[in-house]
Amino acid sequence: MAKLQDIMTAPVLSVSPDKTVSYALGIMEREKLSALIVAEADRPVGIFTERALIQIRAGGDINYSWPIHKVMSSPALTAPGDTDYREAYQLLLQHRFRHLVVTDNSGLLVGIMTGTDFLAHLGLEYFMEFKSVGQVMSRDIVSLHPSVSVFTAMKLMNERRISSLLMEEDGIPLGIITERDLLRLIRSEKDLHKIALQEVMSTPVKTVFSDVSSHDAAKILTKNKLRRLVVINSSGQCVGIITETDMVKGLRTSYTDHLKTVIKRQDRQLQEVKQQMEEKAVLDSMLQSAGDTVISIMNADLDILIHNQAAACLYGRKGDKLTGLNSIVLHKEVADHREFERAVAVADKYGRREFVMEQQTVNDICYFAVTIFCIRDQNGRKNGFGLIAQDITKQRKAVLALEQKKKEAEDANIALQVMLDQHTRAKESIEEQVSIKLQDLVNPYLDLLRQSVNNEKQTETIRIIEAHIESITQQFSQRARAIMLRLSPREIVIADLVRQGKTSKDIAELLHLSLRTIETYRNNLRKKLGINKKKISLRTYLIANFNKEPDYRQSSAYLNM
Repeated sequence: MAKLQDIMTAPVLSVSPDKTVSYALGIMEREKLSALIVAEADRPVGIFTERALIQIRAGGDINYSWPIHKVMSSPALTAPGDTDYREAYQLLLQHRFRHLVVTDNSGLLVGIMTGTDFLAHLGLEYFMEFKSVGQVMSRDIVSLHPSVSVFTAMKLMNERRISSLLMEEDGIPLGIITERDLLRLIRSEKDLHKIALQEVMSTPVKTVFSDVSSHDAAKILTKNKLRRLVVINSSGQCVGIITETDMVKGLRTSYTDHLKTVIKRQDRQLQEVKQQMEEKAVLDSMLQSAGDTVISIMNADLDILIHNQAAACLYGRKGDKLTGLNSIVLHKEVADHREFERAVAVADKYGRREFVMEQQTVNDICYFAVTIFCIRDQNGRKNGFGLIAQDITKQRKAVLALEQKKKEAEDANIALQVMLDQHTRAKESIEEQVSIKLQDLVNPYLDLLRQSVNNEKQTETIRIIEAHIESITQQFSQRARAIMLRLSPREIVIADLVRQGKTSKDIAELLHLSLRTIETYRNNLRKKLGINKKKISLRTYLIANFNKEPDYRQSSAYLNM
């Protein structure tokens, strides 16, 4: 699975804490950034966003000479680069943030994650559950009349915590103003009370119909470097708005859905643990009745205080007591203890951390959805940590099996295509060989016949044979082959003579048939070829469909045949 370091934006711009607000805004406007990281010695100490700027300006004036550390948000929300991108997204949702600062294992700044990065990473399979824009869009449209001042719009955006406002009239979108537009206007130091939205709004508005697929909408956002689309109906009226955040929120794989279910169950179990912490007998009874769910309670030094039997099985010590043993030591025996230590650090700082643990057994690999949570007393002092884990091996292997079947199907399709290409090449080769053999083996005998002709009728017969050989060796069109299949052998002969310019009388003499019989054949040919009611001669039609380069100059003489 992808990690943050695989899909993050890097390298990332940052400023030192002593840089002025004016300097920071200049970088954000020039580079079109929604957030700027404040770092000292390559360590993130804070972040300044477009939303923070609007919040400050809506509350009063800004002193552009202030150092940026005076207005930045600190500490910034961070995560290691090797964090699973789905865990990172859950972290953003949990804290209601839109930017996640990415660090290495030493805490040094390496990148940043935004909604744009998440959306660009998602493939078609993530959009299968949500087929249309209408299923994920927000129907709560916040709009103003274009004559309203920019300052009023900014206040409303700050109060509603929204990133854009729509200007509409009678439901028709006229324009839009975003946080990025406000950043530019605030930096210009103009009086926002005196500027109407219609003077600065972006127009025309990029729109999309509600029945458009969510995958196509995501491609429109990515291609046009937008963060939102206005959704309209067939009358051109607004029915909703869809943002990058909406797109990413609506996209869940079955694996993610399972993790969310586990997390909810863990939350309920956590509340039970907290309520019964001091009643050991009741708590122990609850732990043992948890079935396959792994539960253990640790002190601040990560020594296990109490646990259920499932926890002993997790660490490969079925039937043993784990009380008093250190959790880090136990994790070193069965999995990557570094992931566990990082989860404890995050839980200590933010309250909780979820991750997937891979456990190598003798014959297989098992997967566990693990939650580490920090236990604090009523005064906020840390008492210890809790661990809840659920075996998700079956679900994980099911996903891997589906991916393998998909790959096998793709490989089979490639093999079939190769076989088809080989068949086509063999067919073309045979046709070419037949054509060459006809020319090389038959033509010499025709030359001998020409030398021994006694009358005009024999000469004419030789010319007909030559014409047939030429027809066979030509590269007929697909349409010509289809025509031939509809005709009888006699009709094919007569059609070929007509194409050569023979009159009905000439054909009757050559084939020893009556003139009336030839006329009947010609009428039947026109019916079978579908031209009996068209103003086109039979010969013109045959030349057009059986000759590589039809000579239409000669066909005009036979329009009335």
